Amino acid sequence: MQLAGIAFIAIGILYIVKPDLFRRWIWTRTSIAQRALSPQGYLNYMRILGGVIILVGIFIVIKG
Repeated sequence: MQLAGIAFIAIGILYIVKPDLFRRWIWTRTSIAQRALSPQGYLNYMRILGGVIILVGIFIVIKG
């Protein structure tokens, strides 16, 4: 279970460091957030999502 928490933390860090990774390279033009938000709003959304994912990962590591 701790491995899953560490994976969540790593993904969250990736979202914070490279928030445009999924928009430009992996999932182009598929997310509703990409279409609904301005470019800066989307970057803020991805960074906040990364922070939430990191918190979930920390919770899993502590709980597990």
